[in-house]
Amino acid sequence: MNDAAEATPRVRRRDRVLLHEVAGGVALGRRVRVTEIGARQTKEAPPYGALRAAGMAHVTAFEPEPDAYAALVADAPEHTTVHPLAIGAPGPATLYAHKIASLTSIFPFSAPAARFLGKGFWVNRPVTEIPVDLVALDDVPGLADGIDILKMDIQGAERDAIEGGRRALSECMVVIPEVRFYRMYDGEPMLAELDQSLRAQGFVLHKFLHQKSVISPSPQAKRLEKAGVRNQLLDGDAVYIRSIEDPETVTTDQLKVLALAAASVFDSPDLCCHCLHLLTLRGAVAPDLAETFARRAVPAMDELT
Repeated sequence: MNDAAEATPRVRRRDRVLLHEVAGGVALGRRVRVTEIGARQTKEAPPYGALRAAGMAHVTAFEPEPDAYAALVADAPEHTTVHPLAIGAPGPATLYAHKIASLTSIFPFSAPAARFLGKGFWVNRPVTEIPVDLVALDDVPGLADGIDILKMDIQGAERDAIEGGRRALSECMVVIPEVRFYRMYDGEPMLAELDQSLRAQGFVLHKFLHQKSVISPSPQAKRLEKAGVRNQLLDGDAVYIRSIEDPETVTTDQLKVLALAAASVFDSPDLCCHCLHLLTLRGAVAPDLAETFARRAVPAMDELT
């Protein structure tokens, strides 16, 4: 595992260390099935980077914007499948490809929102309209085996992806969506609507990976921003997990996936220990694995970056 991990220096050492501590003990026996929708390249490794670097994940990626898709295909690591598909509510749609690639969406920008948030460039910079045919996640060939971890950053289309993936997500344990607190695009669903869709499929909100805030514009904005004032919530990445309130509703493999993800994908050693305890009760892991992991997790969380 270490050689592969070192080949991806942007993966956090902490994630690699904690994954190493738990991976051998849970012995999943297969690769974690990761799906990422809106998978364009960024400078940062994705949350599942440690799993991928260790050769423990197969990643199915979706990116409909042609240049971004080509870049992904050119640099796709081993055990990665890339599709040039737009996931959402099935049917024709328009992809609004923004000059700032991360702002590309199937929803047009809300000009009043852009003005209020001081983001006039959202509507002033070039946008290329690309006709696309949206595909439901359940209709994608090759996902018949299911999904363990789903990551989405598709600028407002996350709820539609969830609604069209009930079969593909039936065994999924982790969903990491971008969630919107303040509407950026006309017609996009907000956090409350996405939350309802996820809860209807058995997921519960576990934590936020990060939240982004912007400063409300005024003639004093520059002065206030120097003091760190940014109070208008905009968006963020959330972590939803399948409810394990009744452990009998999830399989041993599902608990192992959740333990691996909690250790290395979204920094939740307490949840990892909870899963390891349940696995211990099933006789699926060594009795001391949870304690060993917890002893290593405490200094790792404090010392490693």
